[in-house]
Amino acid sequence: MPQALPLRRLSSVQYQNTVADLVAVVAPAEAPGIVATLTPLFAQVPDDRRVGPDKHYGGFTRLDQAVHQEHVDVTYVIASQVGAALTSAQLLPQVVGDCATDADSANDDACLDAFIQRFGERALRSEVSAEDVAFYREVAGAAPFEPADYADVVALLLTAPQMLYFVEHGEGAEDAYVDLSAYELASRLSYHFWQSMPDDELLAAARSGELLTPAGYQAQVERIYTSERTREAVNTFFSEWLENTTLEELDSRVGDPIFDAFSNGFTPGPDLREDMLAEVADAATYYAFQGGTFEDLLTSDKSFARTEDLATIYESPIWDGSSEPPAFGFEGRRGLIARAAFLSTGSANTRPIMKGVFIRKALLCDEIPPPPPNAAASPPQLSESSTTREVVEGLTGSGSCAGCHVGLINPLGFVSENYDSLGRPRTEQTLFDEAGSVVGSAPIDATAVPAVDDSEAAVSSVSELTDLIAASKKPRACFARHYFRFTFGRMEDFELDACALDALTTALDEGQPMAEVLRTVALTDAFKRRSFQEAP
Repeated sequence: MPQALPLRRLSSVQYQNTVADLVAVVAPAEAPGIVATLTPLFAQVPDDRRVGPDKHYGGFTRLDQAVHQEHVDVTYVIASQVGAALTSAQLLPQVVGDCATDADSANDDACLDAFIQRFGERALRSEVSAEDVAFYREVAGAAPFEPADYADVVALLLTAPQMLYFVEHGEGAEDAYVDLSAYELASRLSYHFWQSMPDDELLAAARSGELLTPAGYQAQVERIYTSERTREAVNTFFSEWLENTTLEELDSRVGDPIFDAFSNGFTPGPDLREDMLAEVADAATYYAFQGGTFEDLLTSDKSFARTEDLATIYESPIWDGSSEPPAFGFEGRRGLIARAAFLSTGSANTRPIMKGVFIRKALLCDEIPPPPPNAAASPPQLSESSTTREVVEGLTGSGSCAGCHVGLINPLGFVSENYDSLGRPRTEQTLFDEAGSVVGSAPIDATAVPAVDDSEAAVSSVSELTDLIAASKKPRACFARHYFRFTFGRMEDFELDACALDALTTALDEGQPMAEVLRTVALTDAFKRRSFQEAP
């Protein structure tokens, strides 16, 4: 079991989803309008930050654990605004009950207490005790209560630690490792798979204790995973894991003579970068919900392009988002790493070094030593007489750089040099002068020894490299590590987290459908228990 973790705050997405869902529960018809007024305030919540072994490759996001004044200020303002909106003359009877507006002041205390019980169970994601009711009603003063008193109670509940954090005490907290309570387990399930609070059915299962039974828990895991909201959370995971943060905006060089000549009439739209990244997440999410395996994702020859410019690069029809995705138009394009997000650069030149680093770090979880202090940080420049591969080999093929570049990095990138920097297939590299005039061409050499494992086998296409990667155990073990980080919001400890990681890796090695793999983490002891063991 892992050691004790710091008190985790809801991520920015989780916080916004929770506030929106709370409003929707008590005022469903008016919720869209209320949430719309909160949108500018949500934008003021400090962004999640990217953490992990590398800031560019295979990271995951979580809210900075440090408490800043911006967190305190904006969550208070949001809570106050929600309180005011829910206790307007129109909504108060609906949200609190007719007892809040009738002429009988004798029922005001019971009315407020009942509201705190109902709304508090959702906001705090726990059973609301008599002591809790007494605490949260203090802000309202003595009966009779005005709408502003109810608004203050709502605001207090929405700024409570139990609302903003994952507060987990477990059952029997005197032990180093304890089982989560029913409500705590409900929260873990809902925030992992939905990125928001538990729904009515999950709360009912927690309230009755059914969630703590094996059958009851399994039933909820199955129900939750098949929800459309889970698709959104899974898409978020894949977006974080497979984000190519070094990819520049594809339209940033439009108007540059070399880029315009290179693009040859193709004009990237302002959203093409984001569309490329989204296409990768859509592909992964598709296989996660359509019975596909991890190998299906790695070796796919389907296009998930939803926009005309990306579909043009793929030479395929636009995907409608629901039907069977079309095949890539170029038959030689196959595999996750053949997607445009991993081939494009935003310039007229490819970047084989960065492509190699991405595969090595994000897909294989291999370590690459840091570059020497005097290493050049600028991308290789286009040459009028040499291919990009030849330029890179000249820069990194000897000296202190060669140790990592020649064996670990460059070969993985060279294999995809038969695609240009927009992700279009090519057999030759067109050479330009500074004015954008064509001065020649040179044949592409994509043959390399990528050393995915210990093999000395040479490959000469992305398709062949894809097969090497798919045959290796590395990408499956790497995927397990990334999904673990997303689940628990922290880095893995290979000794303490071995059981959870092994469960995920075994499911992947057995070729189980992605849906089964993604559910597996919720069935591990690490997911259902809490550690109070002190870190050394």
